[in-house]
Amino acid sequence: MTTGQIKDYIREHFGRVGISTFIVDLALEASRLQIEQQGNFWWMASASPATWNLTVDDGDYVIAASGGDITIVKFKDIRALHYKLSTDTQWIEVEVGPASKNELDLEYADGTDGPPECATLEDATLFIYPQDPQFAYNMRLYFWRYTTMGANTAEDTLTKEFPMALIYGALQHGYELELKDLQGAQYWRKLLGGEPFGSGGEIVKIRRENLKRSWHDKIDLVPHPGPGRRYRRLDNLKLYR
Repeated sequence: MTTGQIKDYIREHFGRVGISTFIVDLALEASRLQIEQQGNFWWMASASPATWNLTVDDGDYVIAASGGDITIVKFKDIRALHYKLSTDTQWIEVEVGPASKNELDLEYADGTDGPPECATLEDATLFIYPQDPQFAYNMRLYFWRYTTMGANTAEDTLTKEFPMALIYGALQHGYELELKDLQGAQYWRKLLGGEPFGSGGEIVKIRRENLKRSWHDKIDLVPHPGPGRRYRRLDNLKLYR
């Protein structure tokens, strides 16, 4: 379905009471955001990475739509992070999470230098460890971003494959905003995501499809020395006889 067809479907549910175009647009955007908050879905993946260069001895980088160190509009989450020297051709992957900033601060002492080993994201700031890179490494960041509704004649993955998810969510918000009918809004909310929210309805269908698309028939066994510890690369360790 196109965006315009979805809007017409929503308007039909309000009959003689009517609903303004402004509220329809607002409800649809709220519906899309509500759906995309439930996971990192395939249509949200960036087609190309954000690129920048590290600043020597600086490991903190703010991600923002404008005015930050890394410019990404409607950023949601990190998919992958890579680095290389400007003279190299081979990119190296940097582990992102699951360790938090306070855990990594304990593992990496202040002033530790070396190429990037791992990173974590907190409050839209990317913290790269060791925190004092000794070169201006080339970086590339693959990410998920929130999407927006297209023009009335436009189609995208969500409007084509899961139009009812958008419609149920928009009706939920429309009943709340236009009719002040919380009981009716709850009915549409259940159709979208079940109860508790996210356990059923259209949301589960989307998650199931997302799992099928992201599943790889392989098992990676990664040894670790124990809780709260990780292997450090030899080129980042100072070894003494």
